[in-house]
Amino acid sequence: MLFHKKNIINHLVILIILSFLQTNANYANDEKVEVYQENKPTFYSLRSEIATVSETEFFDFLRISIIQQPEYSYALSDVVEKKMLLKFQQRHRYPDLSLRLINDKVLSRDVDDFSSIRKRQDDSFDIALEINQPIYTGGSISSRIKMARIEYMMSNNSKSSAFSELILDASNIYLSAVKSDFLYSYGSNILGQLEPFLEKVRDRVNIGISDPVELAIFSIKFNSLSSRIQKLRTDRNRDIAIFEYFFKTKFDKYFFPEVFVPEIQFDNNESYEVKTAKLGFENSKSNINLTKSEFRPQFGFSARYTSYDIDDNQKKDNDIRGGVFFSMPIFTFGRASSKISSAKAMSNAKKMTIGIEKKADEAKESELVNIVENSQSIRGDLIKSFRDTKYQREIIIDRLDVVSFSADALVNSYTEELSMLESILNTEQQLLQGYFMYLHQNKILLANIGISP
Repeated sequence: MLFHKKNIINHLVILIILSFLQTNANYANDEKVEVYQENKPTFYSLRSEIATVSETEFFDFLRISIIQQPEYSYALSDVVEKKMLLKFQQRHRYPDLSLRLINDKVLSRDVDDFSSIRKRQDDSFDIALEINQPIYTGGSISSRIKMARIEYMMSNNSKSSAFSELILDASNIYLSAVKSDFLYSYGSNILGQLEPFLEKVRDRVNIGISDPVELAIFSIKFNSLSSRIQKLRTDRNRDIAIFEYFFKTKFDKYFFPEVFVPEIQFDNNESYEVKTAKLGFENSKSNINLTKSEFRPQFGFSARYTSYDIDDNQKKDNDIRGGVFFSMPIFTFGRASSKISSAKAMSNAKKMTIGIEKKADEAKESELVNIVENSQSIRGDLIKSFRDTKYQREIIIDRLDVVSFSADALVNSYTEELSMLESILNTEQQLLQGYFMYLHQNKILLANIGISP
């Protein structure tokens, strides 16, 4: 019976131990998921330290902010201008209809009306209605319409690029201001926590527990940390001033955004610059045709109705005239070939620009993919190091009343804690900006933000 009770006790002890180990294992796994999971939104792992806003709220703020920028208004007006120029060129296909009043009065006359070869001519006040319709202009009208259409497309592309760049600027200015404000507040709080220990270390020196050298080192590092906080204050004032100038609002209660950044990879989508280069090449080809049209034949027809002496109610003289006009350069002494060759050379240069822009686009996109991947890979380690540093600082503070207390280690832990926090915030900002730049490079940032290109 006693043996049976001992077995029961042993089994209970084993179960308690296993339960404890399982609980610790689960806690460790939860911590690992919390710290190392890379697919969590930006700034999510710092929720215990910072205040955040949702992705939707952040995107709404960015959309509203760019409407207030002068670049936005300029891009829209440029598109309207190019659209009207396209309509203007298209109207050249239609005939010209004009009305002329001919008021021909004799101001001085010295002619023998009877013996002169010139006949006597009365004053006239005529009206003429004329229509001119070009039939073939050497392709100049078609070339101008095509060039105007390409310029309209280029303007739309520039507008989308300007909007996308405004989103990048707005996001960077927003994050910099919020980060600088939080870092300064956090640093000031750290300095306030550390300041009482200066007197405590001095007391330990006075009673002989600590070495005076330890107090001197502590004071030097404390002053160094204080100077760093002042630098953070200067950065905060600068970034908030930029924020208020850009967004035209006071900086008050703005928080870090939680934006989900998925896994990205190299994409073959062309950038705004590549599309502009391609459109520029198409425009240059149309310019070649326009140049050639100057040296091709042109013809059309015209008709004119004239009513004579409209100021004389008794006369009803009028006529209708019309005909075909034709013109064609025969010999230009090499001007035609020189001008056409110049247009072709410019077109070849535009074609090479496409390759240059593609190369730059691929290099930039590869760089952005690496930035996002590196930021995602190190953010978990930075969070873990930050929490370990905070825990280390708490342990050092608990040893204040023992001989093993190290004032140098305490100030170092505070400094390291601030440095780790700054590294985390910089990494999160780099991650988000890198992702936005990647979307911009592939011309999909506006769609992701919710703006129609």
